[in-house]
Amino acid sequence: RRARRARRAKMASEDLDALERMIADRERALVEEHVTSAFTALRIAYDAREVPAGGAIVLGSPAPIVVDGGHMKEFAGRAFHERARVKCGLSAVCEKELARKASIAALDEQAMDDSGVDFSAPEYKMKKTKRRGNKEFADHYGALGLALVRYRATKQQIMEQHKYLTIQLHPDKCGIAQADDAGKEKIEQRFKAVLTAMETLTDKNRRREFDSVDAPDFDFPSECKEGEFFETFMPHFHLLERFSETQPVPICDDPDASAEDVRKHYIFWGAKFKSWREFPHEKEDDVETAHDRNHRRHIERENQRLRAEEKKKETAKIRAFVEAAQKYDPRCIKQRAEEKAQREARRLGRTASSVKIQEEEAAAKAAEEAAAKAAEEAAKVDKASAKKELEKNKKALRKEKQRLRALAASAEGWVDMPADHIVEALCEAMSVEKLADVKALCDAISDGENPKGPFDVVAGILGACAAELGGDWAAKAEEAAARRAEREASEKVSGAAWKDDEVAALEKGAKQLHPIGTDNRWDAIAAHMAAEGKTRNAMDCMTKFRTMSA
Repeated sequence: RRARRARRAKMASEDLDALERMIADRERALVEEHVTSAFTALRIAYDAREVPAGGAIVLGSPAPIVVDGGHMKEFAGRAFHERARVKCGLSAVCEKELARKASIAALDEQAMDDSGVDFSAPEYKMKKTKRRGNKEFADHYGALGLALVRYRATKQQIMEQHKYLTIQLHPDKCGIAQADDAGKEKIEQRFKAVLTAMETLTDKNRRREFDSVDAPDFDFPSECKEGEFFETFMPHFHLLERFSETQPVPICDDPDASAEDVRKHYIFWGAKFKSWREFPHEKEDDVETAHDRNHRRHIERENQRLRAEEKKKETAKIRAFVEAAQKYDPRCIKQRAEEKAQREARRLGRTASSVKIQEEEAAAKAAEEAAAKAAEEAAKVDKASAKKELEKNKKALRKEKQRLRALAASAEGWVDMPADHIVEALCEAMSVEKLADVKALCDAISDGENPKGPFDVVAGILGACAAELGGDWAAKAEEAAARRAEREASEKVSGAAWKDDEVAALEKGAKQLHPIGTDNRWDAIAAHMAAEGKTRNAMDCMTKFRTMSA
């Protein structure tokens, strides 16, 4: 019972499918009868003059089509128009597709009829396999019979050749079952070469890499003989054209081209040209040998770095080539000469007034330079004179200092006379600017070449120390002056001569008790005299003892 129910359900389903097919066939027949056959020319805009007698017209407005009260409706838009044109055989797309199908059918028929491929023909001549690092690049164009076309081969040509050769070189058709081991390997290698070429040349990135290696190495010229520019440089621009990411490439190889076209040519090649060419490096590693994902990424980065370095070198070569071309291009040379002539004409075409102004400015500038030069020379003369005067003053100062030292030495050992190092400090403190003061001091304490007297020398030197060295020398000078006044007063009052016992006491104090080198020697000797009952001051003691020694 269940089986009968299943058979009935199956029959009902089949009947329903058959009914639906009948309805679809009926609708297609009605469309063919009332739509396609009726409208052999379709229009978008309404024109009453173009409406045929007793005919109709399809408008661009979205009006639905109803066929015999059926449910098939479609707006009369672009898709409807194209579909109707395809059915009428009026579409370019339809014609192209039919031509492609016919070509493939003819190719299949040719492949089935051919008994083999003539691999000795030039289009099947294969280049030697190139190796870059761990990669080998066989001649894929030669494997597909496109050796004469190479990088200009279209995808359609590649597909057609692949389809043709896969039939011709299929191992079963080539008799691989009856061939020996060497023959089997040869058949398999040839068939695999076709498959590999198809995989490589239909992949954009892999084909770019192969075309980059397949292209010859360019030897860019850097100079040319006169009159041979276009034969030397222009072919290399055409060779580089295929690698440009921007297409079409502006190449101006017309000797009579305008300056604007030449300018655009060199602007593109000098600044805008960007090559898609790859440069596989000898030291690249195969990413398929990576241990894991991180190792694979590391290999890819390293390979990209190596390729980037090679591409940078190639870019520098292209830039140098473009600069050399611009240097030797006769059109550029002519343009540069014209620009130079225009600049020269503008320079020579200046008005007389501007020339006069420039001459006046030049004369004023020359006068200023002459005045500056004269001032500089005068400054040099003044500087030399000042230097000469300075040396003269220094020499005179040294002479006056020697004179001062000699005058100070004449009063050495006298009361209140400064020590030698004080006299030297006084001389060091007196610079060239104090030359007049030094000379005035020496003249004040001397009478010609000889000193006036020890007291005058001591007083003059103490006054100079107070003025130049400062400190307590002013007080010492006042104290020395007071002592001198006291001595002079005592001499006027007493005027007593020295007795023998006073002379003996003086000799004992000066030679035995207080010899030379004793601090405040004469004050100490005067104190000794007072202790012996002989009242004499320090100045009297010093004067008497020096008189006795003389």
